[in-house]
Order: sequence, then C-alpha cells, then structure tokens
Amino acid sequence: MKKIILTFVLFLSAINLFSQSDPNWRWIHPRPQGQYIEFLKMIDANNWIAIADYGNFLRTTDAGATWRTSTGGYPYTSYPGAGIYQNFRCAYFFNANTGYLGVQAVAGIAKTTNGGLTFDTLRILASGTGTTYGITFLNSSTGYLCGTSTFKAMKTTNAGVNWTVLPNLGTTTLYCIYAADTNNIKLGTTSGNVLITTDAGATWTTSNVGTTNTIYGVKFANVNTGYVCGSSGLVRYTTNGGVNWSGTSVPSTSSMYNIVIDGPDVYVSGTSSTSELYKSTDNGTTWTSISYVNGPSITGFYAYGFDKVGSTMLLGGSYGELIKSTNNGANWTSLMYRSSMANLTDLYANRGNGRVIAIGVNNGTPDVIMYSSDGGSTWNTANYTASDYLNTINMLNANTGFVSGRWGRFAKTTDGGVTWDTSKTANPTLLPYFCNGVSFINENTGWIAGGTPSIGGVTKIWKTTDGGSNWTEQVSAYSGPVGVKIQMLNENFGYLTCGAALQRTTNGGVNWTLMNTPGPGSYSPLEVLDTSTVYTGSSNSQLYATTNGGYTWDSLNFPVKAGTIFCTDWYNSQIGCAGAVIGVVGKTTNRGQSWQMFNTGGYTIMALQMVHPDTIFAVAGNTAGAQIFKYAKGLTSAGFEYEHVIPTDYSLKQNYPNPFNPVTTIEFDIPKQANVSIKIYDIAGREYRSEISNLNLAAGKYKMNFDGSRLSSGIYFYSLVVNGSNAATNKMMLVK
Repeated sequence: MKKIILTFVLFLSAINLFSQSDPNWRWIHPRPQGQYIEFLKMIDANNWIAIADYGNFLRTTDAGATWRTSTGGYPYTSYPGAGIYQNFRCAYFFNANTGYLGVQAVAGIAKTTNGGLTFDTLRILASGTGTTYGITFLNSSTGYLCGTSTFKAMKTTNAGVNWTVLPNLGTTTLYCIYAADTNNIKLGTTSGNVLITTDAGATWTTSNVGTTNTIYGVKFANVNTGYVCGSSGLVRYTTNGGVNWSGTSVPSTSSMYNIVIDGPDVYVSGTSSTSELYKSTDNGTTWTSISYVNGPSITGFYAYGFDKVGSTMLLGGSYGELIKSTNNGANWTSLMYRSSMANLTDLYANRGNGRVIAIGVNNGTPDVIMYSSDGGSTWNTANYTASDYLNTINMLNANTGFVSGRWGRFAKTTDGGVTWDTSKTANPTLLPYFCNGVSFINENTGWIAGGTPSIGGVTKIWKTTDGGSNWTEQVSAYSGPVGVKIQMLNENFGYLTCGAALQRTTNGGVNWTLMNTPGPGSYSPLEVLDTSTVYTGSSNSQLYATTNGGYTWDSLNFPVKAGTIFCTDWYNSQIGCAGAVIGVVGKTTNRGQSWQMFNTGGYTIMALQMVHPDTIFAVAGNTAGAQIFKYAKGLTSAGFEYEHVIPTDYSLKQNYPNPFNPVTTIEFDIPKQANVSIKIYDIAGREYRSEISNLNLAAGKYKMNFDGSRLSSGIYFYSLVVNGSNAATNKMMLVK
C-alpha cells in the first residue's frame, strides 16, 4: 500500500526586505511582486496597503522602503487545485490591520484583521458568482458593497457576516458606491448615470452626469459635495448631493478610476496612456496634469491604484509597479526592483557559484536574457541586442552555454551570460523553424530539436559538430509536431520530447526510435539522469519516470490536477520537482511517494532548476514581467496526508482529538477524482481557512490537520464538499 504525504506551507517568515508570508518561495524578480496592483491605501505617512491580482496582498510600515507580501482569499476555480487565488478588485480599510477586500468572480468577499497575514472568506451568495467592484463602511458593523448584477448593491449590519440586497435596484452592473449614512447612498453605473437614494433604498432616482460614459469612481467630501470619474476621462462634480453635475472631463481619453479629495484640491487618476494624473483647484472646472512618465521602471505603465497623504503620492498598477512622490508629484521614484520585462521561458542555475541565467522573449526590447551572480539578489540585462523569441538555454558549465529560439535563433556565451555571440544565428537550415530545445555535450557537438508547431507541422532534429556553423538534419521517428526538449548525455545517448511522442537515440542521432509513451496527453518536460533514468510530464497533469530507458513508466502520483506540467528537474533519482500552471510547484524527496505542493504567486511555471534539495529557482512565463522565484527551505506546518487506496464511498470521520487544543486531525475518503473542499466554520457561519480548498484530488483516503490556534474556544463545524455539493458535516469543539 503506497502512502502519499502532501504538505502545504503556511508558517510566517520574519518581516524583512520584500519578505513573504510563505518562507519557502519568494519573488526575487521583480520585487516586491509582479502582479497587477488594483488598489492602494495610505493609512498614514508610513503604513500603506496594496492589493493585487491572484490574491496578492502587500503592506509596508516604512513608506515603501520594505514590503511584506502574502496571498489569500478565494481559490481560482478556473484552475482547480492550482493553489492560486482570485484577483482582488477593491478594498476598504479601517486601519492598517482590519479591512475588507472585494474579489473577482466569486460569491463572497475576504476580510483580514491582522494586516494581511491571514484572510477569512465571507460568503455573500449561497451559489453563483459575481465580482465586487466597490466597498465602503460607515462604522465597524455597517457597510455596503456593489458589483455585478448578481450582487447589485448590498448592506451588512454585522461586520460582513450577512448581507442583504438594497431594494428596488435593476440588474445593471454597479462599479462604485458611497454612503453618507444609512439613508443617503449613491451608486455609479453605466451610461453616465448615478443612482441616488435618500431613504435607504426605498426609492431611487437616476441622475445623469451629462455623458454616456461608465462611472468607475465616486468620492464625496460630505453628503452634498462630491465627484465621479469614469471612462474616456470622465470627471464631474456636484454640490447638491448629485441632483446636478458640473465640471469638465480631464484632457485624456483614458479611463479614470480613483478620486482623492485633499482640502480644496481634487485629484483623479487612471490608465492614462500619457502617464499623467490630474489636479483641480476649482471643483473640476479646469484641470492641470501631473506627469509621472519618468517614475516607473517600465514603459506603458497604467496606474490602477492611487492615494495621497500630505505631500506624498503613491501610484500602483501594471506588473506590480509602485511609484512614489514626496513633493506633490513634482518628482517620482520607483519602489520596484526590476531589470527586465521579458516573458520568460527557461533558466539555468549553477549548483555552486550562484550564477543564474533566465531567458525569454520581449519583442521590441533587447532584455530577453538576464543574469545574476549572487543567487538572484541582483540582476543584470545581458549584452544581447536582438529582440528574439528564445526557448531554451543549455549551459555546459557556469561560463559556456547556448540558447536557441524561434526562426533559427542561436547564440553562445563564454562569460556566464554577460555577452552573447550571435554570428551563427538564423542559419538557413534552421531559419524556417522553431528551435525549441538545444543540447550540447561540448563546445562543438550539439543538437537542436524543433520544427513547425502548426496543424500538419513536423518534428525536426539537427546536429552540429562545429559549434553551430553548420547543421545536419537527422531523421525523426515521429512525423507530427513538434520537438520540444532534447537532452544528450554524451555523443551517443539522448532523449527527446515531441508533442505526443518520446524519442531516444543510442548512436548520436543516426537513428531515433519511438519510446513507449507513459499515458495520455502531450509531453513537454524532460530530465535525463542516466541512460536508463528519464522523467517527463504531460498535459494530463501527471509526472512520469522510467528506469529502463522508456520501456515501462511509473506514474509519480502528482496529487493536484493543475493542468499541463511544463517542466521538471531532479537533483538525483529520489529528489526532484515539477512546475505547472499559475505558479504551481511540487517537490518530492522520495520519487513521488510524497509531495510538497506550493504556489509561488506567479503565472505559468515554465522552467525550474533544483541546485540543492533545499534550493530551487523557477521562472514563470506566458506573461510579461520577468517573474523569477526562489525556494529556500523553511518550516512546514499543518498539511494533509494521502493514502493511495480506493474507498467504496464518500466518508467524513469524526475529528480527533475532540475536544482539541489547538490542532486536530480530520479524516475523509473520496472514491473517485473530484474537486474537494473541507470547509471550517463557526456557529455563526463564519468560514475559516482550510488546507483543502477547492483542490482537484485523486481518489483515496485523506487526513487533514487543522490548526485552531488563532480561534476562540467554542463549537465549530467542518464539512466535506465534493464538486460543489455538501457530502457530510460534523461538529468539533475547541477548548483553550
């Protein structure tokens, strides 16, 4: 009987420069993180909060000099089991610790009471989905939200535990909300309309601000005087509670999302293509622009978040960019550490000297190769001036190596990636093809695998014996598309992944033979330890290994169904890792008998390198922003254990010990693969974080640890939810 142990990491690291709540994985480029920032709040001169896509949360206590990042909220259901979270869209914070966060495409919101260290999820609708676009509170108990038509506008009187729809609203999406008190509420919607009630929603009037633009932001200085902003530069102001609107739009066709009222002055910001925010000193009759074009570390920066305290301004947006001005916008500085915006595809990490090289594509900008000599603490852009699409890097040692890419791109470095010789690129033999994989056994002898990936495309294999000056095509045993990865052990032995097939050669490519394929799907990753031991992964979320050169394969029980496995790397035959969609990385120390699963916080993991059993580098691609991550082993906490035995039915056992303080174990069985959650909630219906939340799990017997150290004594409930339906519920008691 095989037992699978899967542990999720939750311990919190000490706060340091760009620290994260998960001590094992951290962003090392860009820093502090690279997901789009959607909202900013400056609590005071030093304490600031930012929320971003995929559940990323940032907090600084020293005016942006250092940041702590964490993730939380609701799982991203498009990728069940991937461990990522839905995008945060809006927020309301009472102080640096307590706030509510609007979430995309779910039937609830999130709440934190400890500055983003942990998050509680607050269900609003029993079923369905919806995005929250606006949140506001009158006091600690009474608040309002608005969003898509499933939410409309809603009110809570018990700090978000329960919500009721405001009466007499239509079905249109509502993008922003302001409440002066429980009677006077204003909602921004499409077609330039503001919905106004003065009797808590018993009746509503529609006030058009003079345009047909969508209204994205609303801010009032008091019950009568306020502003709205929206698409195509829309800004208007009112002095009679919204009955009438005056003013002019800003000189921009971009959408405006944020309004800050600072005494007699008002500021608006949005996705300005000219990198400007706007200021008015006459209630929006006239506007002056404040340029921040020289502040961001990237071009094409769109600012989705904006706030101001005193003379200090803060903007955040594209690819995690954060910029600050301390003199009312006269000068700006970036708070980001960033060297490239490339869409990364592969990397090399040396096991001894800290050399790391990442490659990718950034069409139009020559920053497709980055290198670090100190394990990722600092990065430089290589002297590689072409804006190529590079696919694979193969280093013979820390200094000498090769890259290949689309349309015959090929280059060599002899100084660890600082400079590159491109004199042999675009060879006529390679020029018509994607060169996806490259493998050299010395400076002269090497192979490239690729071809044409389109329907009807073919797999191509080429060999050089003169360092890439000339290439000879070898005959592929597989005719379909396309060669992906190639790894040669020596002048004779090598392996190749190619679409829906695997190939092997024992005579330097004179002959390539098809190997037995391990299972359904196509194959991308490849790691060859010796002539018999090979690892690959497929588009069916599984990782495979052979110890006899591909005649038979073992499934390595990758436990979470996270889409295509794009990459794998192995330190030895027992210790390895694999990467999949939306930041998912699995690590094993016993050839897949057990796995630790992580979410790096990035996008698709395209490549990773295990330089030590406790140190892994990874790059995320399918998006710009040069996302690079580093794993350094930390403490692990509550997790769950998987036993590979097929039960006959669904079952949820009584937790033990019970009563408990503070940790208890919950056992359950699932007879077939399913999306599974263990939901923990108190007697009032408040839900608490669980190790198993919307994970796509294999059939088997499970044990999950639950840590109640942050909870108060009392009665709690836990439910087994399978494919969205409640299969069983039990009661447990926490006694402290």
